[in-house]
Amino acid sequence: MMHRHCSEIGRQKQPEDAEHIGEPIAHLLDEVIAMSREIEEKTAQIKECPKPCDDGTVKINTSSGGTNKISCPVITPDCPFGERMEQELDYYLLRVMAIIGIPRLHLERIRKTKKTKAFMEPADWLKRRFLIFTGVSGSGKSFNAALAVFRYLKDLVKNHFDLKAWEVAERAGHSIVWRDALDIIHDRKTAIQAKHESLTIIDDLGGEADTPTAQGILRSIILFRYDMELPTVITTTLTLLDINLRYGERVTRRLTEDIGKGCRIIDCGKVSAHFRKEGDIR
Repeated sequence: MMHRHCSEIGRQKQPEDAEHIGEPIAHLLDEVIAMSREIEEKTAQIKECPKPCDDGTVKINTSSGGTNKISCPVITPDCPFGERMEQELDYYLLRVMAIIGIPRLHLERIRKTKKTKAFMEPADWLKRRFLIFTGVSGSGKSFNAALAVFRYLKDLVKNHFDLKAWEVAERAGHSIVWRDALDIIHDRKTAIQAKHESLTIIDDLGGEADTPTAQGILRSIILFRYDMELPTVITTTLTLLDINLRYGERVTRRLTEDIGKGCRIIDCGKVSAHFRKEGDIR
């Protein structure tokens, strides 16, 4: 009987206790909401990255005397943290390129390169059709092709401070093929990949054997990628006249007809005077 009586008393007091406890909780909730609004207002007023910025966060002092640390909404590569993230992104993309098989010699030079014409012009390339680097041996064609791949991957990272965006670039890297023309014609699997992957780099076009079979394989790859509007980077010592004689007029026209509409031809060696927009065959 005593036990039942105590239970009944407990049950009778619960509503009063709940009501008593609910008041401070409601008051606390109001304070949290007010603080959140104040933080949002102060965050919206931030127009530049605070300096020093060592971890990508900014401190916001509230009217209640508290301090809150939030992610900086306007981080740029100009701030210390942004600069560090930019460097880490560069190293990340270079590692992706190393996995692709791009020569390490080029990767070591990329971050030290000067803003040459060959470096800047690929920025106008619309990542479709062809980007062609021509010039004599040793004029930097392959290095500039590597730079183009680096820019291609970096352009995929819309927000340098979003690590998920880095993963997008890494996945894109796995669908890039970088091969010498000589390797492409000697391996059927490589030829198929070079034909279908999202980005293909044909290094040293014309360095393969001058045979109908070799020419047929490369001709098929170039024409297919043209039809599918797949971006393709080509390095070669050949002039347009040489390409016309070796692969035919159809291939030459496909390589050049979109100049100014997504295609770029860049003379790295300044020796191919007739390697111009329309070419000698036009």
